[in-house]
Amino acid sequence: MIKVADVGTLKATVRALATFEGKFKERIAGWQTMQRNLADSSWHGQASNATDTALQERTNQLFLVDQMTEDLRRMLTDAVDSILLLQARQKELVTQAAGNCLEIVAADVNTVPVVQILPPDKHSRNDPEWRKEVEAARDRLVDAVTLLCTDAQAVDERLSKALSSFDYIAKGEGDYDPAKVAEANKSAGELDKSVDQNMGSAASTPDANRKWWDSLPESTRRQLLQDHPGRIGAMDGLPAETRDQANRAWLPQLRTQMAQELADPYRTPNVTQANLDGLNALQKQIDIPGVPPQLLLSVDDPRGVPHAPGAVIAYGNPDTATNIASYIPANPAVGTLPADAAAARGLAVAAGRADPTKPTASIVFTSLGPPGDTSLTPTAFAGPMRDSGPTYYRAYNSLRASHQDGNAVLSEVAATPDGSGYVVARTPLDSTKTPGWEFTAGSIVARTPGSPHDPASRHTAATAIVGRR
Repeated sequence: MIKVADVGTLKATVRALATFEGKFKERIAGWQTMQRNLADSSWHGQASNATDTALQERTNQLFLVDQMTEDLRRMLTDAVDSILLLQARQKELVTQAAGNCLEIVAADVNTVPVVQILPPDKHSRNDPEWRKEVEAARDRLVDAVTLLCTDAQAVDERLSKALSSFDYIAKGEGDYDPAKVAEANKSAGELDKSVDQNMGSAASTPDANRKWWDSLPESTRRQLLQDHPGRIGAMDGLPAETRDQANRAWLPQLRTQMAQELADPYRTPNVTQANLDGLNALQKQIDIPGVPPQLLLSVDDPRGVPHAPGAVIAYGNPDTATNIASYIPANPAVGTLPADAAAARGLAVAAGRADPTKPTASIVFTSLGPPGDTSLTPTAFAGPMRDSGPTYYRAYNSLRASHQDGNAVLSEVAATPDGSGYVVARTPLDSTKTPGWEFTAGSIVARTPGSPHDPASRHTAATAIVGRR
């Protein structure tokens, strides 16, 4: 059933719902305009009040229908994505079977498929070791096929449960039950989370994520980028250009969600105007054209982090660069975002001039919050350089996994904790694969009295980044 499932009809329904949803929102806006016009008019009294009440009740009903339509579209979109993900896994298992002299024999809809060993060639017929290897591969494949079937059944049950929330959603003709609509909205949100969790590899490492992404058909990648940009943009190990595309699509959606939630008196503590201002500042920054181009590698959702949100911006493509420079500002904040980004761009340009024979890219760790964020600011407990910590290690390990050939050198330009200047450390990018890895004093190849904003210090850092003293 997974193999032959056709999502074309579902996609067409989603497109139709999206068009209807857009038209419906226009109708709601029209009703709201009538309400405002009535409030601004000179008509007052019982009739005016009754009209205003009737318009408000109708507007509330329209909002419920709009929410219901949006939830239905989201559910069917998740159905499309779930089926595409299952089909990608199914194709991968068929490929694994073919590569191990195995065959997955289809069964009926109520029976798990059987994995059979194909007849060996004449060279392997009498080889006991070959038989052991194939039987071991078969056992692994049986487990994977069973898990796929279990997951498929779970997807079907979740979708059925979510869609069933639309049953009896109306109290009467044209009268929609707010409690039932809220239940459908909750079901749609839970389904979104479920699809997000099923994306990527169970191992959830940068290398596993990259392998999973590479295994997907191009059409499935496009669909997931369109439907779940926030999840794709946050996945370590995916190509830098892919994450940039996803995060640029996600950032406006995140800003809209934050703006809407600000009006909710029961919003979560991290939904603040200050955090929305930080996201708006980031949007303004990445909209600035320039050379080398900016890539938005990651952006924190303020609702999901315990600290001030941040973002990682690249200048040039780190996946194709031989020299990658990481700039960690001394005291990043939303107010220093333009200057921090300019310094990182300047490092990329200067390093490219220092060695024009090799491509160079830079990245910068920015803060979208107030100054003094303890997760980004040097402390007395840091070593000769600022402690790389989990934030930096994760970003570097992701770059290692996404790099096209792994033949690159990573440099870090960071302020010293005592404020005496900046240091430049250098290491092969592949070394970041080691768990717990971080830059040490032995990695330092240069020191500068000033930051990359200073031309002389920037030149010193750039020559160190490309391996010249």
